[in-house]
Amino acid sequence: MLQRQLRKVNGDCVEFYAKTLSQDSNLTKAPDYIRVLPLGNVSSEKGNFVVDGESYRLMKEHMQRRAIDIVIDYEHQTLGNVQAPAGGWIKELILKKDGIYARVEWTNKAKNYLRCKEYRYLSPVVIIQKNSHRVSQLHSVALTNTPAINGMTPIVNSATISSGVTYTLNDTEKEICKMLNLKESDYADYCMRRGKSG
Repeated sequence: MLQRQLRKVNGDCVEFYAKTLSQDSNLTKAPDYIRVLPLGNVSSEKGNFVVDGESYRLMKEHMQRRAIDIVIDYEHQTLGNVQAPAGGWIKELILKKDGIYARVEWTNKAKNYLRCKEYRYLSPVVIIQKNSHRVSQLHSVALTNTPAINGMTPIVNSATISSGVTYTLNDTEKEICKMLNLKESDYADYCMRRGKSG
């Protein structure tokens, strides 16, 4: 499974998978990639909506047209008539099997909040098409402890969302791990970082 996926995607995506999986051992670190929205019919306290491949296309197109990074603020302050410092900036959107992800540049203050678990969740602000109920734009994202989307994954755990991507060691590799007293999971992470297919 991993072998086919590595051959289909470009170098950036392979690097993304490696970075995501290599963070498993340090869940207190603010991840470089976060899942902003899950795919499918999304249940929210403010109404349900659809997120799919077309949503991703529209969101990415809007971001490119605006030619600015999307803000990650605190508690949706960007929506109010108040000072709204950024906690981070979304630099890029990426479509994966289980959701729409974002590459984030965090501020030091936000990193510290996440490291101390003072903020744990994301709450995206989206524009939804009236007839289809499909998400078409991403306005902003907030760090919060009360997300509207039900079942939202904590940010520091978003690194563990693997989209079904795993590295399976062959018998020879397993023997090497035993001989060198290495954990198989550590060797798998190493292979992912090297962009090696299993």
